[in-house]
Amino acid sequence: MKRIKIRAFAKVNLGLSVLGKRKDGYHNIETILQTISLYDEIDISINGKSILMTTDNPELPLDESNLCYRAARIFLKTTSQKPGIKIHIKKNIPIGAGLGGGSSDAASVLTGLHLLLTPDISKEKMKNMAISIGSDVPFFIDGGTAFVSGKGEKIKSIKPEPFFNYLVVFPGFGIDTKWAYEKINYLTKKKNYIRISTCNFNAGDIAGNMVLLKNDFEEVVLREYKELKKIRQFLNQNGASLVSLSGSGSSIYGIFDNRKKLNNARILLDKEDYWAKEAFSIRSSEIPKFSF
Repeated sequence: MKRIKIRAFAKVNLGLSVLGKRKDGYHNIETILQTISLYDEIDISINGKSILMTTDNPELPLDESNLCYRAARIFLKTTSQKPGIKIHIKKNIPIGAGLGGGSSDAASVLTGLHLLLTPDISKEKMKNMAISIGSDVPFFIDGGTAFVSGKGEKIKSIKPEPFFNYLVVFPGFGIDTKWAYEKINYLTKKKNYIRISTCNFNAGDIAGNMVLLKNDFEEVVLREYKELKKIRQFLNQNGASLVSLSGSGSSIYGIFDNRKKLNNARILLDKEDYWAKEAFSIRSSEIPKFSF
């Protein structure tokens, strides 16, 4: 039996601009995505005659609505293969947190099946499969730091890749992405906006990029969810150099230059029973991380 275990890393958005609605129903965006050290664990084995999924999280669907199921089905169809596949997902990334867990899991299934079954498949073919699953999935094939635009399919790696220490806080509830985009529609009419693509990470200058790394969703999400505003204020007051919503939420992260302040902030959040995790940047050279 062939088997692989692979880490599906989370992401944060270092700034996010929503530019306008497309004819296909998606929105054009500009964002910088960064993989971080929080991860789900994907265990894939070639076994049986169908696609079978299991998980340790009862909130996760195991049918065709699951992106991992769709990834396995699309991979088999594209490569004209018919083995049975068993996928077990150990969830460490909260669901609905804006950390890209589902998309990263799906990309890891594609990567895992690539390594198990067809090592000669091209990166371009992998990304074509990924975009058919979801707009965030292609980024996770390579990970690292990338400027992402369009609906998520236009990906340009950023070099050198910065390294930051994060404190990621999940408030215990998710935010519906569709709702967030509906609420943000009035913002897409802006004619003048700051281009995130001009952000320069040389020398790790967060302070110099503060104006650039804004998330448009904060204006609507923090107004609706006062708990997130409270978390944002806490991180600002406890030493974070930059604080932002990730994606459309609900997670908020702080970037810390001082590890002692980061650890103290985490301890305080733990006492308040928040899900608060330390993390750091994962560069593209570290992806994929797997074992047979």
